[in-house]
Amino acid sequence: CKAIDDIEGFVVFDPQSKNYKFNDKILNSYCPASENGGKGQCESDDLKLGSAFMALLNNFKSIDGENPDGDKIYQYAVLWLSYKINQNPNIEFIRTTIDKILKKNEWYNELNIPVDDKKNTIRFHYIYFTNLYNFLKGICNTINKCKGSSNNDECIKSAEECGKLYRSCLIAFPWKEICNPYCNVLTNLKNDYDEIRKKYSDKNLPELKLTEGLSECNVECSKKASTRPSSLPGPSLIPANINNGNKLPYIAVPLVLIPI
Repeated sequence: CKAIDDIEGFVVFDPQSKNYKFNDKILNSYCPASENGGKGQCESDDLKLGSAFMALLNNFKSIDGENPDGDKIYQYAVLWLSYKINQNPNIEFIRTTIDKILKKNEWYNELNIPVDDKKNTIRFHYIYFTNLYNFLKGICNTINKCKGSSNNDECIKSAEECGKLYRSCLIAFPWKEICNPYCNVLTNLKNDYDEIRKKYSDKNLPELKLTEGLSECNVECSKKASTRPSSLPGPSLIPANINNGNKLPYIAVPLVLIPI
């Protein structure tokens, strides 16, 4: 979580110029060398994002120690990158966007990650990235709210929000082609939340419970058809005549309203 907070300050998107800029020169270390052999320079947004990704990945490794969970830190770095890309309206976010950006970085290419590797979580639709990243940030917020002598009510409230974010990840579920990689990321996030519950057991944080109609991600994957749908469903709208007098939050999915 600290690594993500740090990288957020190192590379920022300027809404006026519509470009990314570095606030820390250390990110230039992952930029390609100039033609005259000088220090690394990232002249495009793609190169800047790729450089920031590699810096975050290496920061994760240094924090996690000698035996970092390679799959998980790679996944979390990809989630952050997807969030950063979405800040720029000039970048069309399609399934191959992250792949193309990272392959422009020489350092990334040295990782030699096979296309079919289980760590290859870079071909999700942005909807799935957004839900997973929100869950990750929810976990980080819970850690910040619960550590030290923090307010216990705020800690519990943040943990309850994690439950909503987790269920959101299960409601908007991908097709079979990427179901298992998606489930792998979601399971890692869920396990991290469970570790927080153990660490702060004195605060009685709630479990990540499922509402009626939802199943764990491995069960959801087993339900998926063998073929990918021709298109993703568009945003669903809640009909105006729905009686929501109890003010329960709802997420709309085709033909169903599921309380979260």
